[in-house]
Amino acid sequence: MSFLDIFTVPFMLNAFIGGLLVSVLLSVLSFFIYVKKWSFINVGISHAAFGGLAIGFFAGINPTLTGSIFAVLVGMLIGYISKKGKIHEDLTIGILLSFSMAFGVVLISFSNNYNSDLFAFLFGNILTITKEDLIYIFIFTVFTIGFLFKYFDEILYCCFDEDLAYIGAVNTNYLYYSVITLIAIATVLSIKLVGSILSAAMIILPAAVSAQLAWHYKKIITLSIIFSLIIVSAGIILSFYFNLPSGSTIVILYSIVFFVIVLGKKLL
Repeated sequence: MSFLDIFTVPFMLNAFIGGLLVSVLLSVLSFFIYVKKWSFINVGISHAAFGGLAIGFFAGINPTLTGSIFAVLVGMLIGYISKKGKIHEDLTIGILLSFSMAFGVVLISFSNNYNSDLFAFLFGNILTITKEDLIYIFIFTVFTIGFLFKYFDEILYCCFDEDLAYIGAVNTNYLYYSVITLIAIATVLSIKLVGSILSAAMIILPAAVSAQLAWHYKKIITLSIIFSLIIVSAGIILSFYFNLPSGSTIVILYSIVFFVIVLGKKLL
């Protein structure tokens, strides 16, 4: 089979298009997670999304819809607790993460295809990406980029000094919870490609890698998109030819690139 033959397989074409769209979407959001140091918050949201997906699967409702709603609610709760500081956010995230995963596993255990469904939700399955999914991802990607473009300066202001931004008449609460909502939905939309466990890595790694090579936000975002497009494409191709899980392959490649760059900087 030649390289171009991969594009003649319908599900692989969907996977490629979906992967490229998700790459752009997560790379843009990755910068804000990196600046705000929200890595663990994003891990909590990505794992919580599993519970929402399981609700949809169990109830016969679109899992993407229920997963998005559930992830947004959990993200809002984590964000609220993080802002108020009444309970340590690490404790809250750990409890919500554990509850959501356990709740999801219990619901999926009622399925006749328990093992395959659980594996697909946890680690992704490119075979399940449909044209409908591509439309959802495309629309949300365009909306997210438009929203961030409109409020970029204000959001960046909030990331570096939220109190000063508030004094400067920036609606910090609106932007704070809006960004959390975007991250939550983007995480759910990426689950079919990489799974709920690895989706957090896909939104953390782009900026983490790019920030090793650049310091200006424009360069970090640009490099994040470029790295993601290349690595996701390579991961999908390798997973197809060597029968590997796509999500795991992509994250391994991204992690290798990260450590190579970090070690290279240390040695040079």
